[in-house]
Amino acid sequence: MSRVLLAWELGANMGHIDRMLITARALRARGHEVTFALKDLARAHGRVVSDGFTVLQSPLWLPRMVNPPQLVNFSAVLAAAGWLDAAGLAGLLSAWRGLFDLTRPDLLVCDHAPTAMLAMRGLGVPLAAIGNSFELPPPLQAFPPMNYWDRIDPAECMRSDERVRAPANHALALTGAPALPRLTALFDGVRCLAASLPELAHYPDHGGRGLSLVGPSYVGDTGVAPAWPSGDGRRVFAYLSPGHSDFEPLMAALRNAGVRAIVHAKGLAPDAARRLAGPSLRFESQPVQMDGAVRDADVVVSHASLGTVTAAALAGCAQLVLPNHMEQYMVARRVTESGIGLAVAPGTKGADYPKLLRALLEEPAFRTAAAALAQRHAGVTPAATGERIARELEPLLA
Repeated sequence: MSRVLLAWELGANMGHIDRMLITARALRARGHEVTFALKDLARAHGRVVSDGFTVLQSPLWLPRMVNPPQLVNFSAVLAAAGWLDAAGLAGLLSAWRGLFDLTRPDLLVCDHAPTAMLAMRGLGVPLAAIGNSFELPPPLQAFPPMNYWDRIDPAECMRSDERVRAPANHALALTGAPALPRLTALFDGVRCLAASLPELAHYPDHGGRGLSLVGPSYVGDTGVAPAWPSGDGRRVFAYLSPGHSDFEPLMAALRNAGVRAIVHAKGLAPDAARRLAGPSLRFESQPVQMDGAVRDADVVVSHASLGTVTAAALAGCAQLVLPNHMEQYMVARRVTESGIGLAVAPGTKGADYPKLLRALLEEPAFRTAAAALAQRHAGVTPAATGERIARELEPLLA
């Protein structure tokens, strides 16, 4: 039996835990001992501890940057994680190594945990990275631009990388670790497994050294069963933040669209839910079972998190996406490029939501494109993704 440490450092929401969980279950079934190091422990008990796994707290960078430098690629993610502060980063590296000493892993698997990857450099422990296709950018000489649809000078990407590499190498020197010859060397020798469908991968050309697209990753069988409002209207499932600037106008559009809608809006106050609801619009305070929701829905509305978009795509649903930040915007671009839905760009206020919903419900091109994508990936499941990840990781444990 080998010891595997699954580490999560950056990002939010349940997607990271869900992806780690399907991987952990598959590794445990093969006889390996799995421990989790998690960024957010708020949902750890019901999701991970209840499944029989040990949970620890990941070392985290707490300060927030003021006036961050304008970086055009994945280096911006690393900068926000403390990589511009050599002494602070050295502290994080030391904490990760202390965690490694406690757990003594035979394999470290990182889910959006670049500082853990950096800390393991030179320690002789096999290293893998799982994540969505944003968290594992194509490993070229420099990280490519996030806004791939604009023309960005490759030299600008290199300058962004160099802005972060210098303090990172200073931190490595402080902790006695080898320097990075280029920032993308962070992924050298790392088995990278991106849990994405090709059509929805954040970067359109997502190939490179040691990187594989291994299929979808989300947990679709947990949560409350969808309870649709009564009636004959078509069905819309929405998974949204109530803090979005257009949340209430969108709810009004759903109330008046002649559809039956279920909305899960985490943190929405009960008084607000009662005020915004209607006979055909129902709010669910608990997470809704994703498989059941997308199986029955005609349209899915979300902020373009890859797990929700993928679940809806595999069910053949048309989609309306309202991304809040660059990672979600990249997915939103892929949604529109593949013809399966429409997007509202980040920062847009006062979009014509009745018009957008009518288009998705009435124009057959969206459903046709969505059905074709689903057919191309018929039989693909997150459980199969977990099995494939485990198969890819096992040679590292030999």
